[in-house]
Amino acid sequence: MRIRSLLRPMAAVSLASVTMLALMPQPASADPATRQPGCRSTAKPIDRLDDNYHWPPNGTAVTTTSCADINIYAYVDLSVSTCFYPSSGGMQCNARRDIAAGTWGLAATDVRDYTRFHLSLGPGTARGLVAY
Repeated sequence: MRIRSLLRPMAAVSLASVTMLALMPQPASADPATRQPGCRSTAKPIDRLDDNYHWPPNGTAVTTTSCADINIYAYVDLSVSTCFYPSSGGMQCNARRDIAAGTWGLAATDVRDYTRFHLSLGPGTARGLVAY
């Protein structure tokens, strides 16, 4: 009888402790890609450009089924234009979009899966992440 009366309060304290731990906020990740849901978790670094200020340098990237848009996280203020290479040939570039440092922005929206593209970032230091 005495053991039972001691176990109940101990069980209540244990349950309360576990509940409080589960409800505590988790620390935010320092990496903005891992803090974002969905396609942003697949982001790739924008860490170098070619002589024409294009990313990826001297080539193109291909959109995936992970994202409907081309998302950019800017480490510095960026001005970006997205140039597409449709299967019919040629190249089409959209208007420039400004993305403030420390924020996610859209370089292009409603992009078809498996579309080749490059980003035109303009002169200066371009650093950030791109998810597509």
